[in-house]
Amino acid sequence: MIPSDRKVDKKKVLNILFQSDVKLTAQAYIKEIKEQFSLSFFEAKKILQQLIDTQELSYHYLYGTTYVEKSFLRPISITKNFILTPPGFQGRPDQSNIGRKNIEIIIDQGISFGSGRHPTTQLCLAAIDFCFFEKQMVDFNKNLPGADIGTGSGVLAMAMCLSGLASCKAYEIDPVSINEAKKNIALNHLAKKIQVIEDYMKEDKNRFSIISANLRFPTLKILSDIISTSLNKNGIAILSGVREWEKENLITVYSKKGFELVWQQDEKKWSGFVLVKKI
Repeated sequence: MIPSDRKVDKKKVLNILFQSDVKLTAQAYIKEIKEQFSLSFFEAKKILQQLIDTQELSYHYLYGTTYVEKSFLRPISITKNFILTPPGFQGRPDQSNIGRKNIEIIIDQGISFGSGRHPTTQLCLAAIDFCFFEKQMVDFNKNLPGADIGTGSGVLAMAMCLSGLASCKAYEIDPVSINEAKKNIALNHLAKKIQVIEDYMKEDKNRFSIISANLRFPTLKILSDIISTSLNKNGIAILSGVREWEKENLITVYSKKGFELVWQQDEKKWSGFVLVKKI
């Protein structure tokens, strides 16, 4: 419970923010708390300040506007098995969840995409969780590498390697993202497993066991031939960056390349997919 003159369920307060389809400024969030719990403006503001003070939430400045978001100043559970942790965090995340792997991925919150804030990153991590742990779809005996196209912060490549993948090629063309990915990979002691390639992904016939790509639909459509050719039979494609209204088009494009949809999930009007190459 959040301490105040009136008892308010913290989980319900947080869900206002976490389930919102749009980013909320402090004023907008206070207004929602005020209206949903019949509080005064000052009571609602006090609740928000307590959540900021305890690092449940933090302010995030973006394009000239300050928003309230989930705080990444301490470990955050993104999926059942993945926890994003800031560098140098003193203390350990909750390890009490029986049956969970509690895989920590250290992420320095730079400007590259893949910090964990965006729904598409969370969908990709949920898809990796599904493939590696829930369904155990990856054949580690073949020892084939994986690939991450447009790696950004490097989080997806790191998640796959920390889950048991022998190695991963992380493709990126943005210089800032390249530097941040290399830094994060080093922080997680994965430099020997992950190779950051400063280029677009080229066709590499039947080379990979799994490919992740968190990119917009037009780019995923263009990449469908390369992804299909580069995966071995029964290889896995983890895709996101697709709007809900685009997902049927993406499924159609990849079905024509011989892929079968085995997992699909939506989050805040974004969609994520796991597809298996059957041809």
